[in-house]
Amino acid sequence: MRTRIFIAITIALLASGAALAEYTIPLNAVNKANEVIDAVLEAYGGAEKIAALNALARTSTFTTFGTFQSKRPEPPWDQNLTENQGAINFEQEQFRGHNKGSGGGFDFDGGQLINGEQSYAYDLRGGTQTAIAAPDFDTTSGPFIRVNAPLLVKQLQERRQTSHWLGEADFEGRRHDIVTLVMETGPALSLYFDQETRLLSRAERVLPPFGQIDYRFKEYQTIDGIPFADKLELYANEQPNLLADRSETRVNPDFDAYLALPAGLDVVEAGPTLPTDVSLEEIEEGVFLAGANNTYVMFVEMDDHVISVGGTAGVPERIVKLREVVADKPIRYGVLTHHHNDHLVAVTAYEDEGATIFTVKEHEAVVRSTAADGEALKLKFVDGKAVLNSGSRTLELHDIGPTPHSEHLVVAYLPDAGILFEADHFPNPGNGVFQPAQPVTQHLARAIAERGLEVKTIIGAHSPWRASMQDLLDAVALKPKSQVTSAP
Repeated sequence: MRTRIFIAITIALLASGAALAEYTIPLNAVNKANEVIDAVLEAYGGAEKIAALNALARTSTFTTFGTFQSKRPEPPWDQNLTENQGAINFEQEQFRGHNKGSGGGFDFDGGQLINGEQSYAYDLRGGTQTAIAAPDFDTTSGPFIRVNAPLLVKQLQERRQTSHWLGEADFEGRRHDIVTLVMETGPALSLYFDQETRLLSRAERVLPPFGQIDYRFKEYQTIDGIPFADKLELYANEQPNLLADRSETRVNPDFDAYLALPAGLDVVEAGPTLPTDVSLEEIEEGVFLAGANNTYVMFVEMDDHVISVGGTAGVPERIVKLREVVADKPIRYGVLTHHHNDHLVAVTAYEDEGATIFTVKEHEAVVRSTAADGEALKLKFVDGKAVLNSGSRTLELHDIGPTPHSEHLVVAYLPDAGILFEADHFPNPGNGVFQPAQPVTQHLARAIAERGLEVKTIIGAHSPWRASMQDLLDAVALKPKSQVTSAP
């Protein structure tokens, strides 16, 4: 029976040249991709050489640009230096990544070790290590693979059955073949291979809702028979995001050296896993924290309306959750904390609700540019402080900028309840073990004291957990155990 069906389909296709052409387009794309991949493998030392590339370690200096994440909402973007070491072992699914530097008001010196049951996140600045309950080799090592051309070629070799040739294009004055790569996790990549050298010049992928990420590989040199790019440029929506200079490359090193963590780190229990389903918690009567994963919004119920504070992703779903308990009051105001692109995602949600948006005058242009109808968007501005009263409840909005993170930063404060909502300035871990205060956290503590705010409870845009004012003061009192030199 199956044979007769197959014959019937074949006869039908042969009877129609147009139908046959439709079915051969994907086949041609696959065949052409395989031709390109074979030539690329030869250019990278041969198929056997790439197959035998089982481990790689690279040390780099990254110049990072605060693209849409700088203190100001427009270029030139803030620049910072990061020392980076990455090491990967494909056979054992081991990965070690370490970053040291400063950026956005944060100092960092730590990373992750993925090694089966011996997997840890570690922080040398705080002197701690925390076991990773569900280590994910593919997700954790993905960023390292994507910035190293031979590793992308290795992925292409192993996943060529899912690759397609997309066509040709000129890039920097040279003709390129474009081939797709589907990795284990994340959006597919489009790889640009120079038709003469067959080396990778460019890789692209799209990350909704933030846009296109563009990797550019330059200044190749051959190490152990494999071409490696000494320089990497990364762009986000055509804006510079990262420049990398490689100082050391080791092919198939002895990996044991990368599996040992520094001695003397305090072992800290991991906190609870972030919830993935949207939840609504009543912090105080009529004051709710709604969210999931690492994006949260505060809803404040007033006499005849609701104020929503926070602009991260998923606000429409959080509003749906609010309607289960507060169904009869419109959202009259939406409050944005600052201008960073991940904190402007809710602009269209508030626009759909017909709400007036609170921001600062200096962020008006970027907020309007995010809206569906920027000219019609209803805005109010926080000039140092704004007070919203309704019946017996008062909500204060304070601009505590300039901070090390943003020139303007709006926090929301409920004086009667002593509740403060902040964004990006007080990392609040689920395990309750606070690290030495970051520069942004130190600034938050000073701002609270200078304004005489009687804060009891702190909640934030990226955490479902509450902290006390004493937690904040305790973090400020802790001294870092490793020193990080802040980059200009």
